Amino acid sequence: MRLAHTADFHIGASGSRLDTATHLNARMMDRFRCAQFVVQDAINRGAELIVHCGDVGNHWHWTPTITRLAKQVFAPALECGIPVVVLEGNHDQVRNPSEYDALDLLRDLPGLTVVDKPTLLDVWRAGRDDKLRVTETSSATQGEAELQLAGLPYPSANLLLRDEDTRKLGPGDRNLLIRQKMMDCARGLAADRVEGVPRVLLGHWSVDMATAGTQNRLMMLGGEFTLNAHELEALGFDAVLLGHIHKPQQVLADGQPLIVYSGSPEACSFGEEGEEKRYCLWDIDKQGAEEFHGVPTPFRKLVTLTASDFQVSDDGSDWECEPFPDGAIVRLELPPDSPITVAQALQTIEEAGAFEARVTKARAETERRRETDMSHGMALPEQIDEWLKGRPDYLPHRDALVAEALKIEEAVSNG
Repeated sequence: MRLAHTADFHIGASGSRLDTATHLNARMMDRFRCAQFVVQDAINRGAELIVHCGDVGNHWHWTPTITRLAKQVFAPALECGIPVVVLEGNHDQVRNPSEYDALDLLRDLPGLTVVDKPTLLDVWRAGRDDKLRVTETSSATQGEAELQLAGLPYPSANLLLRDEDTRKLGPGDRNLLIRQKMMDCARGLAADRVEGVPRVLLGHWSVDMATAGTQNRLMMLGGEFTLNAHELEALGFDAVLLGHIHKPQQVLADGQPLIVYSGSPEACSFGEEGEEKRYCLWDIDKQGAEEFHGVPTPFRKLVTLTASDFQVSDDGSDWECEPFPDGAIVRLELPPDSPITVAQALQTIEEAGAFEARVTKARAETERRRETDMSHGMALPEQIDEWLKGRPDYLPHRDALVAEALKIEEAVSNG
């Protein structure tokens, strides 16, 4: 069986540039077209099942346009009779329990299964030549299942915070509690397996041994719960397919089962500059042995330039910049004493073939602030004192700033 594994489409608006063909937000259409490529390419390569491991869009900016685009992305597979499983990610969730889930808007698509709670699914055929079907595990399908999927979506903080004692926990203790509850759910899913059938765990969360890149520093700084890679290995799944971290990777080089992030098919921010983008194709046989390979996607490149990448012509009338991929989004921050102006840099970058250019000029004041010796090991009042060295105009308000910062720190710690 060939399975296509992808995640983190993040179909949604970013920036103000409009797409010339549709007059919709340009970056939203970049993400939409990359998602379209994933589904169509998977079909062309013989995928019989497509799993999306979370964050189809962005609930905080979910619009009817995003719903329509998401349906268009999955439509070619569904029209071919290829089932699609969509796991709920943190960007698909509701902001409060009184709202509808964003993925509810996709549930009416025949052949598409939304997983918004820990769930076991059977993948089976009614007959040898029939297309695959995906249904919740039941005694009726267990004997015919070719594959079992265990879905463990991103947890809802709203459910945890209903308890008064939980609301009083600090961020570290809260993350530990979430980790414990998530592993309890994972063990429960593993215990309910159908014997003799390959099984795959689908998730949208961070694994502690994954490389987050610069896209998701919360994991690295302890601001988000993580699950332990070796504990996941011990569950006995044949593969663990993940979304949430945008950097594509296999978490343990020699680990069994394979724990793999497909990554996002489109670069979503400059934090992902330099990363390759892909989706994954998996071949799973009845013994549970699996092989996968990544398929590159046609994502838009993000490039950061510096003032040293520009050279002036001999007569001083023209500027040139170092080459970059055609159609890239380019950003540049010029130092305060740069001989090239913002307007000159914009013109040069656009003439070199950029899709979009973002040029700013640093202020000398900003440069002074960067010379401070502030570190995370300092107490909060010390950090503020260090910051004030670059902003002496705020010194008369020092005590008020410290008091307000301590108040915010306490509020964050108390949830």
